Amino acid sequence: MPMLPFTMAAAFAQQVGVAPEIVARMAKEKEARRACKVEICSAFAKPAPGAPITCEATKTWTQQEITAKIVGGSYLWLYGHTQCSVKLTLDRGAIAKAVTEAKTTVSFPEHSFICLVDDKDPTKGQAFSVSVKMTPAVTFENGQAKSVAVEPVKTEGSTVASAAVTSMMLVDKASGVISRAAAAEINSFLFDHCKDEGVEIVRK
Repeated sequence: MPMLPFTMAAAFAQQVGVAPEIVARMAKEKEARRACKVEICSAFAKPAPGAPITCEATKTWTQQEITAKIVGGSYLWLYGHTQCSVKLTLDRGAIAKAVTEAKTTVSFPEHSFICLVDDKDPTKGQAFSVSVKMTPAVTFENGQAKSVAVEPVKTEGSTVASAAVTSMMLVDKASGVISRAAAAEINSFLFDHCKDEGVEIVRK
């Protein structure tokens, strides 16, 4: 869910159009997310009762990542890199259900994302900012994310910002592309990125 050395910086740098300062920013963001990442990974690896996991996370998606991983060929992304921040709240009981039940849908509380969206032309700086509130519900089967629903989605910001979010949500309703991308990101986080931090979650 969420999102997040560094050795990955070299890979980011190979993306055409990613400036060195963006690469450096992404590396700093990833380092800042590490403690939160390890706590979430550990909760999925060994579910146990306890206080909710709460932490703040900031991540930048490059223009290329948004096009390739999130919207694919279903939507024309007219902007540049996007940096989003969110305060995560994850209930350990919900995590335990996701891990132990054969099939379950886990609903999380409303989360607010503050996103700064760059103009497609880097020399023009920021295109707009937007606050996006969503209530995610993730369906798990055998411990793996299968689909993600994020409605209702509420936006606060410019008309351009709201139109961009609304347009992407319409694409997702028709194609499910964002839902599938979100599920794939969750699974990659749990089974690949957690392992990178020394926390292995076994696929069922």
